[in-house]
Amino acid sequence: MNLDQINTKFVIRNLSNNDIPEMVSLPRSEGREMGQESEILSWMNVDPYGIFVAENVEDGQIAGCCCGIALSDNHGYIGMYVVKSKYRGLGLGRILWNAAVNRLGNRNIGLSSAPPMLGFYRGKAGFAFTARWTVDLYMALDPVLPKSTLSRPLPFTVVVDPKGSLVQHAIDYDYFIHKYDRSSIVKETIGEKGTLTLMALKPSIDDNFQATGYACMKKSLQGHWLIAPIYAEDSSSARSLLYGLVNALNDDQRKEGMVAKLVSSNSEASKLFLQFGLKKTQYQLQRLFTKEVYEMPENKIFALQSSVFCTE
Repeated sequence: MNLDQINTKFVIRNLSNNDIPEMVSLPRSEGREMGQESEILSWMNVDPYGIFVAENVEDGQIAGCCCGIALSDNHGYIGMYVVKSKYRGLGLGRILWNAAVNRLGNRNIGLSSAPPMLGFYRGKAGFAFTARWTVDLYMALDPVLPKSTLSRPLPFTVVVDPKGSLVQHAIDYDYFIHKYDRSSIVKETIGEKGTLTLMALKPSIDDNFQATGYACMKKSLQGHWLIAPIYAEDSSSARSLLYGLVNALNDDQRKEGMVAKLVSSNSEASKLFLQFGLKKTQYQLQRLFTKEVYEMPENKIFALQSSVFCTE
């Protein structure tokens, strides 16, 4: 099918709120471990023009999607690239891809690639810079709480109210990790419906408390509990956060399973998740960029926020 024929049969436009329930059926059918409808809505709030869909003009159904999220004036991300199987091979995916790439302009664009697509992305697509780490999926069908001499590990954790003052501490810690302002992303992530956010706190010398990390947990499209992210100053803070998240679930909820995406270079994160029964799966993605590898403190990333919408 040539370009004129595609343009006659499909409309490429930005995702609307009404499209979300239908659109999420695409990544769900592909087995993607990402958030549910509320996560899509939060990224639409971050970048209202960043998610593209192809609408079949004959029946109004969503045939494919691709996002090009503008994370800042300098950072962008390509993800959620899916075309329904019956529409593949028509060139529709290429048009969605171009719309997302053009949306991001001259930004340093990142994406997560499965092994079969590495050659295309590195060559023809221009993603020539490869991170030294991979995105690894860890999973447990029934996570456990490791035994401890303490009833709860230290530092202690508190629940972050989406409308409370601790949100600013999360924003500040997030800036320490990413080195650019992601305040809108943090607010949207913490405020997602059904999301539990915890913050790790340690006493400081001035009788106040120092934030040493934060973590979020929500339901994934596949029905598992998705931990995304865990940012922490050290393994003890990360352990407290993970313990608090798992402990927040009852026995039936734990049996729904738990997943997290880890940075392969953080061996402490791998050891930590194994203690809670989460093991590495065969799922592995390579992070690629168009201008330069986005550097981050990998030893403080104990679980990634997303391999669908953002660069870390």
